[in-house]
Amino acid sequence: MYIQRNKIRGKSGKVYSSVFLCSKHREGGKIKTHVEANLSHLPEYLIQGIENILKSNREMTVCLKDIVISSCIDYGYVFVLLHIMRQLRMDQVLDKVLSPSDSSLVKAMIIGKIITGGSKLCIYNWLGRESAISEVLGLDMSNSKVDHLYYSLGQLYRNQSKIEKKWFRYHQGSYRRVYLYDLTSSYFEGTHNALAAYGHNRDGKRGKMQVCIGLLTAEDGFPLRIQAFAGNTSDSSTVVGQICSLKKELGVEQIVFVGDRGMRILYHMENDPELSKENIHFISGLTHAQINSLIARGSIQLNLFDSRLAEVQVEDRRYILSVNLELEKKELAWLDSCRERAKALVEDIRKSWDKRCVRNRENRCKQQENARKYKHLKTELTLKDMDAYKRRVAQTLKDCKMDKYYTAVTIDNQSFQLEFDQEEFDKNRSLCGKYVLCTNVPVEDMLAEQVRGEYKKLQNVEHAFRDLKSDNISIRPIYHCNEIQTRGHVLLCMFAYAIIKKLEDQLFPFLKEYNDRHKTQLSFNDLTAELNNIKMCELKIGQGISSIQYPELNPLQKEILEVLNIDPKIMTAQKLGKMKT
Repeated sequence: MYIQRNKIRGKSGKVYSSVFLCSKHREGGKIKTHVEANLSHLPEYLIQGIENILKSNREMTVCLKDIVISSCIDYGYVFVLLHIMRQLRMDQVLDKVLSPSDSSLVKAMIIGKIITGGSKLCIYNWLGRESAISEVLGLDMSNSKVDHLYYSLGQLYRNQSKIEKKWFRYHQGSYRRVYLYDLTSSYFEGTHNALAAYGHNRDGKRGKMQVCIGLLTAEDGFPLRIQAFAGNTSDSSTVVGQICSLKKELGVEQIVFVGDRGMRILYHMENDPELSKENIHFISGLTHAQINSLIARGSIQLNLFDSRLAEVQVEDRRYILSVNLELEKKELAWLDSCRERAKALVEDIRKSWDKRCVRNRENRCKQQENARKYKHLKTELTLKDMDAYKRRVAQTLKDCKMDKYYTAVTIDNQSFQLEFDQEEFDKNRSLCGKYVLCTNVPVEDMLAEQVRGEYKKLQNVEHAFRDLKSDNISIRPIYHCNEIQTRGHVLLCMFAYAIIKKLEDQLFPFLKEYNDRHKTQLSFNDLTAELNNIKMCELKIGQGISSIQYPELNPLQKEILEVLNIDPKIMTAQKLGKMKT
């Protein structure tokens, strides 16, 4: 049986409605309709109830008040992260090296780090609240303590070498032989850590001890290896170890190692006997001092710098010369403004000195008139006064980045003189916007334009550092005291970034197209927030029956999952434990 609704328009234009309970049967080889009852006189809610009963077939029919959402969790983003973790074979790497319990806890910490961005205690509390997610991750939080997370973090570092080899084997095959490397720092809260030291702080946190972090990536910035160093480690001192680990530990035969000018790769290649034996190619930027040295030797000339690339080969070294016109304008303006600011501030100090000298002369005149009355007046600058003026000038020049251009400062009772090295200033001014890349890659393997392109890819490592330090992962501040746990924390954050990197690569093209199409300004975080808004709900239906369901997705959520090639129906197929709010 079924409900049939009829509408008839009369001659006057009025519409008449009728509702019938009908059934169909076969008679004489034809299907005929039989009206069982006229329901037109019944209220709509009763008609709708009868229709629902007829449509439910064998399913149980319950009252609306007996359908209750007993619990609801934010599950969409977690599900996507787990999906990407499996795509990257991260779970395989961890399962093959770590024990089942440690592997489950590490995977939970990776997901928890992305979701909460908090400490291990914060992740532990999150897992305790979300028992359904804990069960999906293979955890029984009723028997777990926060110390178990710290122990697993230590196990992650103790097995880092094995983990890196498997991770590298899974992911380096799809890339060429070019490897990018850079160093950053992350600050500590507190001082009790074996790696904590004062050094070149890249976080702008003055007075904070820090740890240095070296990241090795593929050409597109995908993380392959990460290592923590003491906070006072210089960039260049880590280069040899990274290259040797690629050769010996990871078994890479052909290497093009790309690093910025602070790595001093050329210096290590020429002076380290271990590297000189290996057939290692490199691409590196040169400092202004190195460029000036090449100009002084006549290896390169200033007139070679142009917006187009120029190349000079000296023995087995290739020097790629170019100039960035926009950067040249900015650097010239900055250098000139620094000089003008330094001159103005030094002039203020000179006026202060001049004013003091005038008062001293006036005091001498007073003493000549009445030596007894004015005997305590100051008539000369003391050595302490002169040193104070010199320190003020030195600090001012340092703050204005002009100290290297002033070769001598004379401040006494008779003179206030500073000698400015105009030749050195003009030399550095002539190098504004100009850069030189050095490489030993043969020209038949990589043209000058390709060399510059590979060097520019270092911005992918910078992007990785920004993600590591942003709310996407929040590697800082570091609260760990134990060195092993600190190193494990850094490795954990690298895996978290690998997931974010994969997600960004898939969503950024869609995000640009979506913003253009809808005239919006959504960000990556807006998309992850949409995923996080996909709830997983437990419905209580009548007596003793429950069902796991997710609400209907909005159009943007559907598009995101489609871009990620994820069928949302799989979410309900995922085994979920008892959920609680």
